[in-house]
Amino acid sequence: MKRNKAVSRISEYLKTHNIYYETDFVEGTPHITMLFKNCEMCPGKVTEGCIYFYDEVMEIRVYYSELGSEICRNSDNLPELYRFLNYVQASLWPCVQDGLGGTLYKSQNLFYPRFYVTEDGMSDITATMLMPYTYFEMDELETEDFITAALPDLLNSLSAPIFLLLVKKISADEAIDMTRSLTS
Repeated sequence: MKRNKAVSRISEYLKTHNIYYETDFVEGTPHITMLFKNCEMCPGKVTEGCIYFYDEVMEIRVYYSELGSEICRNSDNLPELYRFLNYVQASLWPCVQDGLGGTLYKSQNLFYPRFYVTEDGMSDITATMLMPYTYFEMDELETEDFITAALPDLLNSLSAPIFLLLVKKISADEAIDMTRSLTS
């Protein structure tokens, strides 16, 4: 599958599911930016996402809003956050589900995003993954659902431990304990 076809397919999915998005080019690379609402636990009650369409792969990112980035930038508890993100990186295996009890596809662990804080001065707490277009073509619906539903839901679930940790209401150990139910 060529990248233009992937851009078109994902844009159509976003339109069909009424997900706000914009398309543009970043340094000549096609790019989609998305807004995911109904993330009640997240700062600003939203998460955001973007997809960069390179020649052979898509780079997919889902991250907290600017308010989340601001909380992270202003925190002096980043070592504890990094410890917590190490735990998430090592122990969390997110699952994609169809939301229809398995009638479209079975719940499975197809994707393994990396969790980190960007070092570009923005301090975005981000889940990122790279995906070849050939893989997207094989599991298109599962991929689109993972990007637009599973990852925003996961960040929503991680919001309390992350932001309580950043404002020093809990320790990394307490954040890990809060997250254990997501990893079992």
